[in-house]
Amino acid sequence: MSAEAHIRDLMNRYCFAIDSGDFKTFQRLFEHAQWIAEGQTPGPEAANNLILYADGTPRTKHVISNISIEVDDEHNAASAHSYVTVYQATDDFPLQAIFAGDYFDTFVNEAGQWRFAVREIRHSLIGDMSRHLRIPALTIPGA
Repeated sequence: MSAEAHIRDLMNRYCFAIDSGDFKTFQRLFEHAQWIAEGQTPGPEAANNLILYADGTPRTKHVISNISIEVDDEHNAASAHSYVTVYQATDDFPLQAIFAGDYFDTFVNEAGQWRFAVREIRHSLIGDMSRHLRIPALTIPGA
């Protein structure tokens, strides 16, 4: 598998982990990485900010598009940019986009394995996040 394919897989695993409520995978993806939102690292209080439903998920779908990946084989590094749109629907909340923004990612290759180094989230448009985050500004400053 090419470096780009591995990196794209990491980007997708992030979305799948959140949407399925698989926080062990989310934790592994960022065990040695920094997660930044609007230039700030969310504090520990953001860890329990996500609203989960009876099925153990946040009832969201993270969709990434306009993906651009640049690999620097000489330095075992890569960067990526993508758009992200988050959709949500619950029993009392019709399907809608609740967030649209950008992911700016950096990756490193250690011992032949690609991993996240940094994921920076920047928002462009924020919808009704009241059923996704208890206090949106804890996770996404300015939300």
